[in-house]
Amino acid sequence: MTTLKNLTKQLASSPTAHFCIAPFQSTRQNAHGRTSPCAFGAGEWHLGSLTPSERWNSPELNQLRQDFISGNKPSECHRCWDEEESGKLSLRQRQYIYFPDDYDKFIKTGEWENGPKTAVFKSSNICNLACRSCGGWDSNTFTKEGQYYATLYNTKWESGKIGNRFIPLMQPIHMDFMQYKDIAGNLEKIDFFGGEPFLNITQLSLLDYLVEKGLSKNITLFYSTNCTNHPTDRLKRAWNNFKRVEISVSIDGVGKQFEYLRWPGKWTEAEQVLDHILSLKTTMDCEVYVMAGLTISLLNMWHTDEIHNWLQSRVGNVYINMVTSPAYLSLHIAPPSIKLAVQQKVKHQEILGYLNIKQHEPQSWKQFIIWTKRQDLYRKQSLEDSLPELFNLIKEDWDSITDLSEENFNE
Repeated sequence: MTTLKNLTKQLASSPTAHFCIAPFQSTRQNAHGRTSPCAFGAGEWHLGSLTPSERWNSPELNQLRQDFISGNKPSECHRCWDEEESGKLSLRQRQYIYFPDDYDKFIKTGEWENGPKTAVFKSSNICNLACRSCGGWDSNTFTKEGQYYATLYNTKWESGKIGNRFIPLMQPIHMDFMQYKDIAGNLEKIDFFGGEPFLNITQLSLLDYLVEKGLSKNITLFYSTNCTNHPTDRLKRAWNNFKRVEISVSIDGVGKQFEYLRWPGKWTEAEQVLDHILSLKTTMDCEVYVMAGLTISLLNMWHTDEIHNWLQSRVGNVYINMVTSPAYLSLHIAPPSIKLAVQQKVKHQEILGYLNIKQHEPQSWKQFIIWTKRQDLYRKQSLEDSLPELFNLIKEDWDSITDLSEENFNE
């Protein structure tokens, strides 16, 4: 059996070309016991029956570590390999920017054997939005909508297949954070995702524990929020005991675009929450840093430059997330004529690079139109009203697809 000490002994003097430090210094956990070493969920395993310490030393994770030590490119990490091929800076590469000394001072020294330096918590699937690029596993707001599609179109979710991703497979649940206190000694950064992390109150038990043990002063907290919920006063009081708080506001469009993409969010409310979050930079006792997360799919790729510029002027630093799942929202599946039009309009290099990492996929393109039409009907929204430029670009294909049945979807 591979041991952590044996893995440490095998490490080269410097990381190999495809080496990722994340499996040696990071853990991602969700409320249902799914474990990954990566914020993106690469190699996610069901290890809920194990303690957090046992998950850190699990055979699955150790095999992934061994693959990286051996110079391999594990298939679990396909998202980073695709991004690097497109010219985008992948999370694997960005880890070296965030933690430039970790390979030498944390991993090679064997300190990593005692537990992670960073923890990513998918704290719950409780969320007040049902965003077009999300699914039932991350938001319980999809429940009624998913059930509606299942009844009307006979859709269902099957592992490994594209189906009704809005059917909630898990009951709404908050994470038991106190189980992680035994691997908290090395922690320098904790990332909270959701669901919506500002709706999660069980995190306070862990934050209070870290304050009580004197660990909080060395820890940075990161939150990815949908920008429609104010952080509570109790949460802000806890934050004041930490080294730094980083908040990423997820905004994929302005005005009607936002309300279409992040239903049933209201743009006026999002603006108010954004003002509140930005004000924390001058009203909190701890250091507060705010950035924007821009998720790009087929739906908003046409407006990448406008929304990126707006976020840059309003917030500052902007990070682009590319939708890779479901495939029918990924940029590369678009027909060549659509790609050409986007290339002539959009200037952002990350988008242009990602457009052509793979060829047009006709079935996925049809699935994109079918699901967009289904959601428009259920939500009483209109692609033509909300994103008219995109609608005009794809109108011919849009009008040609009238059969929204599951049979046509899978054909």
